[in-house]
Amino acid sequence: MLLTLGRQTVRSSWRGYLGAFVALLFGVVLIAVTVTLIGSVDATGSRPGVTADQRAQLDDLAAMFGIMSAVSAFMALFVVSSTFGFVVAGRRRELGLLRLVGATPGQVRRLLLGESLVVAAAATTVGGLLGTALAPAVLGLVEAIGITTLDLRAPRPWIAWAVAVPTGAVIALLGVWRSSRRAARIAPSAAMREAAIERTRPSILQLAVATLCFGGLVVVVVVAADMPPLFALVASILLPEVVVVGLMSIGHAVIPRLAALLARPFVARDVAARMARDEVRAAARTTAAVAAPVVAISAIAGSLLLSLSFTADWTNAQDRARLRAPLVVEADSPAAAAAVASDKAVAIADVRRQGMLQRDEEGRPGVRSEVEILDPVTASAARGLTATHGTLDDFHGRVVAVTATGVIDAGVGLGGTLPVWIAGERVPLRVVAVIPDAPDLYGDAVIPAGLLPPASERATGTVFVLPRADAAAARVSLQRTLAGTDSRILGSGDWIDATTAQTRQANNLSLTILLGPAGLYAAIAIVNATLIGGSQRRRQRDLVQFLGATPDQVRRAAIWQAALVGGTGLLLGGATTLLLGWLVRRAITADLVGIAVPITIPWLPLLGIGVTCVLLTVAAAAAGIRTRKAPHLAGNAP
Repeated sequence: MLLTLGRQTVRSSWRGYLGAFVALLFGVVLIAVTVTLIGSVDATGSRPGVTADQRAQLDDLAAMFGIMSAVSAFMALFVVSSTFGFVVAGRRRELGLLRLVGATPGQVRRLLLGESLVVAAAATTVGGLLGTALAPAVLGLVEAIGITTLDLRAPRPWIAWAVAVPTGAVIALLGVWRSSRRAARIAPSAAMREAAIERTRPSILQLAVATLCFGGLVVVVVVAADMPPLFALVASILLPEVVVVGLMSIGHAVIPRLAALLARPFVARDVAARMARDEVRAAARTTAAVAAPVVAISAIAGSLLLSLSFTADWTNAQDRARLRAPLVVEADSPAAAAAVASDKAVAIADVRRQGMLQRDEEGRPGVRSEVEILDPVTASAARGLTATHGTLDDFHGRVVAVTATGVIDAGVGLGGTLPVWIAGERVPLRVVAVIPDAPDLYGDAVIPAGLLPPASERATGTVFVLPRADAAAARVSLQRTLAGTDSRILGSGDWIDATTAQTRQANNLSLTILLGPAGLYAAIAIVNATLIGGSQRRRQRDLVQFLGATPDQVRRAAIWQAALVGGTGLLLGGATTLLLGWLVRRAITADLVGIAVPITIPWLPLLGIGVTCVLLTVAAAAAGIRTRKAPHLAGNAP
């Protein structure tokens, strides 16, 4: 009965639910694609012949895809909830009429839930089919843009369906649940009203959610100076979602007022700007819903861009503060690295070597992780290796030294034991020192030479060189020694700059994966929400034309309105970005007291996000505006 009635009402009110269908459809596609990417990692890793290096690469991909899936699920839930909210709000008179003819509040709620199930059934079916069809193309794109060199194997299609379809249904129900409660309180007299004054005062529940979100943010800001940079980076990934939820809980009270403030400099110059200002204040819920995807994507994407840029600045400052070797050779082969060490102009050639350690998990071999293999004497001289806690004097045998970040990751500090598996044997490694973070110079865990079998060690090709006398003379000698090879000889500053550039390039690739699908979905959501909001204002546009406004003024008012709403969303998203960027920067400067840390702000990507959001909003508003020469005001204009 519930689904039958819901199907009938959706059929008669399909225009209103078209936007919700589109939002949910692409949300399901987004979820299906992320599930496919995560499943491809597992399917590829289960193939025989996968090496330890490939498995480590797959672990990194799994972590990246996991974060992407969390961002995608948040965007889908957030956008669909907002879209359903103002679709229901646009049917206020219709729901009031149902109440007038005898429908109870419970029946109104059940009707809306039934309609959401009908929309969800259609959207999840089409979205699942699209997600399945796009899976091979998405996996090919991941390889094409250089995220991985592995040939990712697509998982079975039913896995994406098993996750995306029920998730889409749950998102639809959650999206309409809160709106259905508000709709159930609509009085029968609403059917007789030509206009409704929307309530802008937040409810107690909304205030509680906002207080909880902003209270957590305040706590993190207060302890920012004592927060490890790793925690600050994680906070910059998680907190944007918390801030966005808090903002949108009170969005219908905040966003219209901010949009009106943005309009203040223009209202005296253009009557269309004044009309737009009055409309965004009057239609508070629609204004907040249209701004929602702009706030979400600008806050999340902006915070990640700024935080990762500041993290690259952090590693750059660490490299410059700790690297002692004036020359760095990127050898093209082990033979070239050995030739560097034997050069008569070289006093110390610190060859960077790495290996894979298998962590112990409840008495069984577990996850493999990369470790650094070094000699403490040469590493101290060339790479500035020191112990902030403990000592490197005992760095031999079954021991390990970890960075401050490694302590957090492994959960084992100075004097503790880190159990690992080496050549099929469980080996407890004693933590003898905690060393400073310097990811470009050594890893989070370092072990002495001889602990791993020789076959498990590999040279990275990087050799840190201390000359016997003059660095220029050593460079000339090394150029003769390495003639005929593809090895590169760099000054320490040039090597640091090149390494930082590679880090930023890797960050850009990571952001492409993390934000690419969510960004595309946000773009669709911005256009979709703007078009829905414009369609719900047709009657108001007819009214202002009836009162004397020209079609050009109505068009300009719609464009002004879109610009004000988009600008307000960017203002809130930008404020979130600045706050979380400051949080990461504060933690970094506190960690590197006395060390000059550069500031690199990715202006071009940040401006690109802002310009794209505003252009999409304005273009959708301009495309959706339809003016009439003879406005018809009776009932709801089609």
